[in-house]
Amino acid sequence: MDVADISQSMENVSLSQMDIDTSYRGPANYSYHNKENVTPQSSPTKSILHSSPTRPAHPMASPGTNFFHQQQQQQQQQQQQQQQLISRNIDLLQPTNNLFSNEEFSRRSNNPNTKRLASVAQLYFLDYYCDMFDYVISRRDRTKLVQQRLATDAQFVENPQRQQLEWKNYVGRERALLRKRRLKPKHKDFEMITQVGQGGYGQVFLARKKDTREICALKILNKKLLVKLDETRHVLTERDILTNTRSEWLVKLLYAFQDPEKVYLAMEFVPGGDFRTLLNNTGYLIPPHARFYVGEMFAAVNSLHELGFTHRDLKPENFLIDSKGHIKLTDFGLAAGTVSNDRIESMRIKLKNLQDFDDYQLPSQSMIERQRIFRASQGHHNLANSIVGSPDYMALEVLEGKSYDYTIDYWSLGCMLFEALCGYPPFSGSKQEETYYNLKHWKSALVRPQTKDGRYVFSDRTWHLITKLIASPSSRLRTFRQVQQMSYFADIKDWNLLRERTPPFTPQLDNEEDAGYFDDFEDEESMLKYKDVFARQEHNEQLLEKGGAAAVKYHENNFIGFTFKHKMNPNNKFNNGEINLLNMGGNVGNRFDPLATLY
Repeated sequence: MDVADISQSMENVSLSQMDIDTSYRGPANYSYHNKENVTPQSSPTKSILHSSPTRPAHPMASPGTNFFHQQQQQQQQQQQQQQQLISRNIDLLQPTNNLFSNEEFSRRSNNPNTKRLASVAQLYFLDYYCDMFDYVISRRDRTKLVQQRLATDAQFVENPQRQQLEWKNYVGRERALLRKRRLKPKHKDFEMITQVGQGGYGQVFLARKKDTREICALKILNKKLLVKLDETRHVLTERDILTNTRSEWLVKLLYAFQDPEKVYLAMEFVPGGDFRTLLNNTGYLIPPHARFYVGEMFAAVNSLHELGFTHRDLKPENFLIDSKGHIKLTDFGLAAGTVSNDRIESMRIKLKNLQDFDDYQLPSQSMIERQRIFRASQGHHNLANSIVGSPDYMALEVLEGKSYDYTIDYWSLGCMLFEALCGYPPFSGSKQEETYYNLKHWKSALVRPQTKDGRYVFSDRTWHLITKLIASPSSRLRTFRQVQQMSYFADIKDWNLLRERTPPFTPQLDNEEDAGYFDDFEDEESMLKYKDVFARQEHNEQLLEKGGAAAVKYHENNFIGFTFKHKMNPNNKFNNGEINLLNMGGNVGNRFDPLATLY
């Protein structure tokens, strides 16, 4: 069935008998009521689609007049006009040689932005009609249950006035729900609880949606700034991935919306903080704990790869710890494109213009010495590197501008495994130039660390895995299956049960609004580590002011297809308790949301 067929079918959907006093506007020159088009209870299929309603006989019509024939002629003329209109519209949609040349048509059709808009349009129509059918079916189910209770419950059977009042109240609630379906999320729909994040383009707040009482992490970004710094595509990429995922390893998107100045991403709140904070608090992890987290990281990254995306920017800050102590991956801004041109170009220039240091030496093999150097140069809380970009976890082929594939994420995970066990990334130096130099000469800079007494920190199987991840593309591990078969993960018997294992650390939370594992943005001492971040934000705002009206005009059409609202109960399966809450004056609550849709 194509879209036209679905559209025609939807013209004839009968919602329920409750619309007895609400006429539905049909085709020109006549109208009909839902009560005249109710599915017969004896129908074995109980289809929600019906044949087109027939026009009632005109009171003047009789076998002795030509009125019926005139009526038929009018209908035929209307049908011919509609068919001609459809044919013209179809012709307009067909590509013509006069519109674009073959080369221009091919260029436009292969443009990433065009492909994204086409995908958004497909998702819009598919989700719209699927959601409409789901709503009609669920509404009929609710109506049927209400009617059954009104017909069997003694308190209503013995009191017709109360029965009528209850039915009227139910109809009112259904109409309110139907009106609410058309409403898009707005900033004022959310109650801000506390700030939990700060970036160069905006802030992240712990928030609660007022009507559903959902807790979320609300990311607020400046539209004009995103356009000015060429970050629009990255935000749209993150939104698209978040709406497509159903994986328990990836952070879920609840709502996406916009206003003239901002874009908003309301995401699942993951309360345990990020993996960077965990490393900062512990220094490094014992081998069993490192294996636990790295195994879950591989599972999370594989979930992203299965969607057809490469993350491209993995670092400890991108892995969050949920309320049960398990890993979730976030921050997908670069996952469908390339690293920001300004960011990658600055790194590439530094890499290309490196001068040989007269006093340069290969990194020390002493773990204690390297930890001291890393903490002195990078610091635990140098957040500017996290936001602006650091080469510590980025594969060399990315920095050199060469072609690459999804295995660059494996390089990044190898660097994080190294850091989790040692307390510093494998290529860190006393200054940034040394880090770039180590990365450029990574084959000699990647050394197996030792303790004070000369013992190797890594076991043989650990070092073997690291050298198969931090490796040239031709010798790097290629598939998740190959990763699973490494001896390092021999203790994991069933990868499907990773989230059933007991984690090394479980967040101790007072309530669902507990943001204690995130920085306190009201504490001046805690804000000292954001000094560079705030400086960068101020610099970005100054750039925006220099852009003038051009940037303001340009941003208005750059976020088409951004709005999203999740389904709290995508299968629309109800139990009696939920129905009674809805139909008999209770609160809808969090268990059922008939309003969810994508538009």
